[in-house]
Amino acid sequence: MSSPLNAVRKWLNVATPDQAKALAKAAKTSVPHLRHIAAGRRSVSAEMGQRLSAASKTLGSRALYLDQRALCPACGVCPLARKG
Repeated sequence: MSSPLNAVRKWLNVATPDQAKALAKAAKTSVPHLRHIAAGRRSVSAEMGQRLSAASKTLGSRALYLDQRALCPACGVCPLARKG
């Protein structure tokens, strides 16, 4: 599974600026914070991973879906996150 910074970096490379703004707003964060994650300057908590994953589903494009297990190292090994 890819690291959180790679997952967010790939997502930002595919998404339009408007999609990035929509994701950030729905996840209650900011585009600069997403860029900090992509650069490895910030980490993703389980809560942030859940918010980003849920927000990405609202964008209506399967290509822009962010998997919570790829965003948060704890979620990647959690048996509860694997079931979803």
